[in-house]
Amino acid sequence: MVRSMNLLVVGTKFGSTYLEAATNNDHWDIAGIVARTPVSRRDVGRKFNVDKQCQFPSLDAAIENCRDLDAVVIATPNHLHYPMAKKVLDAGYHLILEKPIVETWHQAVDLVNRLDAQEGRKACVGQTLRGEIMIRMMAHYMNEGIIGKPEQAIFSCHWWWMDDPSKERNWRFRLPNMLLDDIGIHQLDEIRMLLGNRTCKRLFGMTCTPPSYPIETLNATASGLLQMEGEVHVNYFSSMAARGRSEGWYGRIEIFGEKGSMLRESSGQPYVYLDGKKEPIGLDDEYGENIDEVLPLVNFDKIPYILEDFYQAIKKNRAPVTDLHDNLNSHAMLLGMKESARTGKPIDMQESFPMP
Repeated sequence: MVRSMNLLVVGTKFGSTYLEAATNNDHWDIAGIVARTPVSRRDVGRKFNVDKQCQFPSLDAAIENCRDLDAVVIATPNHLHYPMAKKVLDAGYHLILEKPIVETWHQAVDLVNRLDAQEGRKACVGQTLRGEIMIRMMAHYMNEGIIGKPEQAIFSCHWWWMDDPSKERNWRFRLPNMLLDDIGIHQLDEIRMLLGNRTCKRLFGMTCTPPSYPIETLNATASGLLQMEGEVHVNYFSSMAARGRSEGWYGRIEIFGEKGSMLRESSGQPYVYLDGKKEPIGLDDEYGENIDEVLPLVNFDKIPYILEDFYQAIKKNRAPVTDLHDNLNSHAMLLGMKESARTGKPIDMQESFPMP
């Protein structure tokens, strides 16, 4: 019988998505939760049936008292990621780290070095879109060369997001780069995924907040020109402050290759255009009939997929799909976009963010 693994979840707001996924997965047991307030610990403990002695006010207390712990999820506000992730890695546990992983490049490289110092340990990033089945199908067929070598792409996403800034739980209002730090990092990683995990060689980014948006300091819109490895050029635009027609945060992406193009709106199935013909490649056509033969874990989606893949990666001693090492490249794009927007200059990625 295969042993399940024991999971500690730090942060009970977004961390509840991991608790939900673990509750519905026989490969994981909830070893404990960490939350700042007694009310949060009580409420989440009741919801997920976590014993009171496994509810902790701090990560230090959890590490000291959790027995047979295997892995830790860090799902806290961004500024806490680095100090907490260091403690987890130095203690020898596997790590699932929410995005964006840390605040600086030095911190990101340091985490990778600490991970590599712990033989056999794994670390992954909570990049939700890598677990979305349609995006996974697109990436598979792109890797199969369905449109030939990719040459250029357009990514666009826009909708109107507004909540009450007085609400304490509106953490988005505390982000200086709201779009990039929340949604943009998912989208930049999605672009990399669909282009075969290419690295970005050079980029130029801009951020702004439209005058009609009530809070002008949030940088609710971002756009960029991305030169990816292999001379693939990408136009990127995303906004949480766009009135009118909405295009969901998964984005509309169209990739143009040497044989044709692939298109997916922000929801629904993707299509390929070959020799002037439009052909669906979704779950409900011939491409999707035997998808379980070419894609693993098709019964898992988003966070449940990330969690199950992480379990399989640990057991089989392989890299997880959102491996921290590879995700440095996505994090570099996030930092590069913000630096370019701040300076008004293009960024040479290797020069500014040298890989360890």
